[in-house]
Amino acid sequence: MYTYKDFATGKIKRTRGEFYGWTRGGLLNARHAIFKNPKGAVLVPIYLLTPETEAAIADIETRRVTINTS
Repeated sequence: MYTYKDFATGKIKRTRGEFYGWTRGGLLNARHAIFKNPKGAVLVPIYLLTPETEAAIADIETRRVTINTS
């Protein structure tokens, strides 16, 4: 489960989706994490991710690179 800050309230929210990848866009052209779930996808700007989620995503990306280069 990944967490992020709600833009309007500043409260921590959760998504049960799995990390899928990155995309860029929006008004600030910022990177957005894509979390896919059975009903659709949630895009969260990088500046709203919690430190725990950023660390978890970095770990996933490191494992993907390690697996692909082995």
